[in-house]
Amino acid sequence: MQVFKLKDYKTKDTIVALSTYPAKSAIGLIRISGEKALKILSKIFFSKAIKDFKNIKSHKLYYGFIIDRKKGSNYKIIDEVLVAVMKKPNSYTKEDVVEINCHGGLLVIDKIVKLICKYGARLALPGEFTYRAFLHGRLDLLQAKSVVDIIEAKSEEALDIAIRQLEGEQSKKLNSIKSNLEDLFSHLEAYINFPDEEICLDKRSLKGRLIKVKKEISSIIQASIDTKKYQDGINCVICGKTNVGKSTLFNRLLKEERAITSSIAGTTRDVIGETTNLDGLTLKIFDTAGVFKTIDALSEKAIEKTEETFKKSDIILLVLDGSKAIEDDDYFFLNKLSALKLEDKKIIFVINKIDLEQKLTISNNFKKLGPIVRISALKNIGIEKLQNTIKKLVYKKGINLKNSFILNAYQLEILKNLRKKIEDVINFLEKNYTIDFVILALKEAIEDLGKLAGEIVSEDILKDIFSKFCIGK
Repeated sequence: MQVFKLKDYKTKDTIVALSTYPAKSAIGLIRISGEKALKILSKIFFSKAIKDFKNIKSHKLYYGFIIDRKKGSNYKIIDEVLVAVMKKPNSYTKEDVVEINCHGGLLVIDKIVKLICKYGARLALPGEFTYRAFLHGRLDLLQAKSVVDIIEAKSEEALDIAIRQLEGEQSKKLNSIKSNLEDLFSHLEAYINFPDEEICLDKRSLKGRLIKVKKEISSIIQASIDTKKYQDGINCVICGKTNVGKSTLFNRLLKEERAITSSIAGTTRDVIGETTNLDGLTLKIFDTAGVFKTIDALSEKAIEKTEETFKKSDIILLVLDGSKAIEDDDYFFLNKLSALKLEDKKIIFVINKIDLEQKLTISNNFKKLGPIVRISALKNIGIEKLQNTIKKLVYKKGINLKNSFILNAYQLEILKNLRKKIEDVINFLEKNYTIDFVILALKEAIEDLGKLAGEIVSEDILKDIFSKFCIGK
């Protein structure tokens, strides 16, 4: 990740960057933005369709050549291109923007970019085009963040969520809450500042409105947590003693033979990870080693990697052999899982080999840790039920894309602090504090909402968002 400070984003400069992936390809797109964009274009672009660059038409595609002018009327053709011109304010950055569609060879791209810099542009920093779009009011901070989320979307649902946020639906929800709080704030200020006006103060009604706001904020916080699962995916760890069928189950969930299966105990000596899509949910499945006794350096490393994977897990599938009575090896995993914080880890007991005579019983103490699903990984029995159980455990009520919210850790913390301030206001009203306390807390809450939208600029949050962008976006 590139380290930068906001002062590095010199917004008066004209910037240039390759906006497509820097690799050999059919097409490369070079983007220029800033007050010198059209002037630079006039120096490097020749098209029979353009007689006067000062009166060039906006939002039109021009065919021509990128040229390197020499002394006098001499010039060298660099590439045959198509150029799109977007005059301010009707562009992505709300500045004059030029996009050059050239051939995708790295050499030709490098020559064109250097030529553009020769005439007054500089190379853009990560996310600088979107930063300017934010700075000029085309996007708020939530919409700006959604741009990188669109690029990094791992599933169709994650893409839908990011697009909805780019369209401003989530911003409207926050603006509605902010408008509500501002209305309450104005009413209370008027109550204090104009005592002769006999302005009514109904504390019961005021408290009711604040409770509703608190519920809306809690809903957004939960939606953000759920949305992150769609974005990042769920880490699902398969564990259990050796030769219990973990690798066979791993292959069933992936719908392909990824792990080597064998009747020989301890075949898996490493953590194998693969990603699959479970009805829109990105599921990262990890098959772990069944060894847990240090026999040699290899088994010691296997145990270490298994424990590291446990710590990163969201869902744990403990596989037990239904054809055998519970053994000490099973108790090792059962005791290990019982020591985990249940609010952090969700456990499913998978009773495998149900196609054989059943001899396994699980005590009620362990049943409290999570649901039980009976399967035969070998015969492909019960796999769909297991998948549904995973989904129900992740989303107890399911996720509504209309209520989705994409927030980073910093923004989520702001929202949690906002909820705490609303709780304080409600508490002040219940304990009959003076209205001054209520007004001050409301003012701080409104400022927090301003930080989320970017109305009040915080360098930390801007760095956190724009440093994750690629150069050229």
